[in-house]
This record gives sequence, C-alpha cells and structure tokens, in this order.
Amino acid sequence: MNTSLDDIDFREMGRLCLGHSVRRTSNLLTRHFNRYLAPLGLEITQAQLMAVIASGDALSSSDIARYLGIDRSTLARNLKPLEAAGLIKRHKLGGRNVASCLTERGVTLTAEVHAAWEQAQRDLTNELGAETADAIRGHLSGLRKTVRALETVAKKPPARPGGTSS
Repeated sequence: MNTSLDDIDFREMGRLCLGHSVRRTSNLLTRHFNRYLAPLGLEITQAQLMAVIASGDALSSSDIARYLGIDRSTLARNLKPLEAAGLIKRHKLGGRNVASCLTERGVTLTAEVHAAWEQAQRDLTNELGAETADAIRGHLSGLRKTVRALETVAKKPPARPGGTSS
C-alpha cells in the first residue's frame, strides 16, 4: 500500500470536520461561561451538574450522566470535588443506585450560579441575537440526533456476506 500524506489536504479536513468545529466552539463557550462563574469558584461543568441536581429531574447518577451526555465514571469524578467542598451529598437509593442532593451551602451557591449563568447567557444571546441563538440550538439538536442515530446503526452487528445478519 502506497500511502502519501502529500495528497491529503489537512487544512480542508480541519475546516470541514464537524467534530473539530464543535470542539473548538465548545472550548470557547466553556471559557465564556467560566469567566462569569470564576468568582464563585466553579466551572460550567460543575455548575451544570449542580443545576441538574437542583432541578430534581434526575435522581440517580445514571440519570444525571445520561442527561449530561457523560459516562458514569466521568460523573463520579465531577461529583467528588463538589462533595468534598460540602456542596452536595450522595446517598444510596437501593441496589447500586446513588442519588445526589444539594446541601444547604450548595443551594445557596446554586442560586448564585444561576445568576452568573443568566448574565453569561444574556450577554451571549444579546450579541448573537435571539433568532440566531435559537437557530444554533436547533442545529445542534439536529446534530446530536444524527450522531445518536449513527451510533445506533454502528451498534448493530455487520451483515454477513450474502445479505443475512445472523
């Protein structure tokens, strides 16, 4: 096999790659929100986690991880500093299910987090315009749905030669 990197336009690859574009945008957005949350000693990942816990919508760690789109081990790593800071506490629900709830200190800080997040969100939306912000959310939602659909297809066993799958 004759492989030559000279024939590949890597700049074009970077320009067209949705993964690269989304990652770059994600990094910028993370820095934007982190600037607003820095006075509270938190980053956006921690703030999102506290907000999910505060919402009461996701009780188990599995539910929280699924909602945030992260795996359970990543969630566990993100919960540890919040628990160590006395912002959340975890308790068993039964079996292997663990729930997290905000402590009194966590409730107070989460209210402050919400105010900082609102300002960061408002500044970003004012700069973009509400219509553009809505369109971006819609496009990102469509991208997530597409990737999930492709993941579902990828999980299916490959078809055997001759057209049968089993």
